[in-house]
Amino acid sequence: MAQITNYVCVVGGANLDIEGRVPGSLLLADSNLGTVIRSPGGVGRNIAENLTRLDTPTRLITALGRDDNGTWLHDLTAKSGVDLTDSVWSESAPTATYLSVIDGSGEMAVAVNDMAVMDSLDVAALQARSNTLENAAAVVVDCNLASECIGHIATTSANRPLFVDPVSVAKAGRVTPHLASVHTLKPNRAEAALLSGIEISDKRSLKAAANALLDAGVRNVVISLAADGVFFANAETSGILTVPPQNVASVTGAGDALMAGLVHAHLANFDLEDAVRFALVAAVLSAASATPVARGFSAESIQQIINDKIIIKEQTP
Repeated sequence: MAQITNYVCVVGGANLDIEGRVPGSLLLADSNLGTVIRSPGGVGRNIAENLTRLDTPTRLITALGRDDNGTWLHDLTAKSGVDLTDSVWSESAPTATYLSVIDGSGEMAVAVNDMAVMDSLDVAALQARSNTLENAAAVVVDCNLASECIGHIATTSANRPLFVDPVSVAKAGRVTPHLASVHTLKPNRAEAALLSGIEISDKRSLKAAANALLDAGVRNVVISLAADGVFFANAETSGILTVPPQNVASVTGAGDALMAGLVHAHLANFDLEDAVRFALVAAVLSAASATPVARGFSAESIQQIINDKIIIKEQTP
């Protein structure tokens, strides 16, 4: 068996983010005054860059179009320290684009994603990159991948912890057949309800949904609750961690920072509660930034906030 190396392999989406920001309430069916910025984005790509900022060597397997946006996205991501050697270049599909509108509260009002290029990252492409998957210390997958690709990765990386981000309600079901292979699942409330089959309306049903996912074989369940914090559960423990109200510039990328924090903390041998504490602060730092990856994002800045002891733990029923 090949020796496990010290890098994390992330397999998932990379795209051009175009974000329109409105300073107040959004006026529907009308032109809104605001700002428009472009930045490198994508769930997998953001997780990978956040991991490198946490000094975790990271390889990203994604799909890029052979166009100007693809070159721009590749070069900026590589400059951040992410290894994209194994990524796929499509000659037919354009680089993925994610268009979002953020209102004055920092919350996303609406978004459109064009991710057709991800079809290029199929099972055959993953088979050609099996050495990278097999030799990683951990593997992170987002559900921009097709279900059969997630299954292939679960099989190929059976001896590695598999972290999965469902991405959206529309894509979350792609991981359903493979839940028994998942080490850590990081859904939001709506994705957890879909995957568990339990409507989440309060803390009791939240825990019931998590228990259903644990029963399906997931080792750790970490559910993002937006402003209400993060719920976590495994066979030994469960709870909710929250922080006092914070300044929110944009929630875009906060979930990706949360996942990066979980992976980094796992490799540092944190227990689940301490890993979620670290990851929650990572998400807070991200949400305070207008860009999907916060420029001041580091393990040191996260630990400094943790040392201030602002995080509140609440037991679940």
